[in-house]
Amino acid sequence: MPSTLVAVVDDHEVVREGIRLVSMTSQADVKLVGAAATVPALLDQLGRDPESASLTAYGAKRIDCEVVLLDLSLTDRSRPSENVEKLRQAGMKVLIFSVGENATLIREALRAGALGLVRKSEPLEHAIEEARNIAEGKPVITKELAAAIDGDVEFARANLSPREQETLRLYASGFAQVQVARRMGIKQSAVKTNIDRIREKYARIGRPAPTKIDLRIRAIEDGLVDPEADVNTVELRP
Repeated sequence: MPSTLVAVVDDHEVVREGIRLVSMTSQADVKLVGAAATVPALLDQLGRDPESASLTAYGAKRIDCEVVLLDLSLTDRSRPSENVEKLRQAGMKVLIFSVGENATLIREALRAGALGLVRKSEPLEHAIEEARNIAEGKPVITKELAAAIDGDVEFARANLSPREQETLRLYASGFAQVQVARRMGIKQSAVKTNIDRIREKYARIGRPAPTKIDLRIRAIEDGLVDPEADVNTVELRP
């Protein structure tokens, strides 16, 4: 299995160096490809154009990166939403790497598309392991993350119908559409219609779910799927 390509954005050099050292000895098979104090600096390291992160900077060597550990409170006073959006534009997944005490910043990052949270108080080995989980499409749900969601009155529910909830529960648990159809006793075309409607409802409330992994995250956030339950990862595809 190839190494997971990870980078870190944190304005404390000791933290960046700690992640670098742990990545070299981790059993999770992770390679650190970048470390910087700001998102623009990281994008520059990785050969991206800071003004248009999806593009390779002129004359630069493009370095691939799958997951970025992102601190939410940086000395450049950048907003978490802006940082997450830039990293996602560059094709990278974002894992919040924070003390986990500012629920407002956590919610802002989640709305922009961050996929989970690891606390700085945890061993750095844990952060590296969770970065690999994110790369593999496994959501990282913690008590702090759940509390931030539960405490957000604006974190709107999608108001799914009972049939849509059951469709999402099965689909987000790893079953293919044809399997969901068999379990629910309906046609596969009806399952597809339900999934399309579910995606539309989440998009309308600012919680887009364009992929199956995104739908699983939304299902976990809304209490339809147990994050600790086993997932049929072979079927975790459209």
